[in-house]
Formats: sequence, C-alpha cells, structure tokens
Amino acid sequence: MTPEEMEKFVKDRQNSGEDALLDELKRMTREQEQAGEMSPTRMEEIYSTLSPFLSEAQREKMREVIRRLKE
Repeated sequence: MTPEEMEKFVKDRQNSGEDALLDELKRMTREQEQAGEMSPTRMEEIYSTLSPFLSEAQREKMREVIRRLKE
C-alpha cells in the first residue's frame, strides 16, 4: 500500500470505530503478506514515509497500530 493509498484508506474510514479500522487493516495486511507485498520491513518504510507529516500523538498511534498488525 502506497502512502497515498494509506491516506485514502484512513480518510475513507474516519467515522469507523478504532476496532473496525484495525480489523480491516489486519485483514488487508494478511492479504498483502500472502501476496508477498507486505512485510515488517515494509511497514517500517511506510511509517518512515508518513511520520514527518504526523503529530507526536499520531506517530505514537501509528507505532501502536504497526505493533498490533505484526501480532
């Protein structure tokens, strides 16, 4: 998922609850891992790309989401 796709994903689901959003992210992550398109390294690359545009609170939240996706 490109940073642009990630941003669109989040914007499209702004009104979803946090659990619903995380469940959808987990599903998408599993699909991408099976297709060889996602890895823990790729998640870190996405974080590195997006983090300069995020507030400290958003960066912390994104780190938590990545941690939970790796479970």
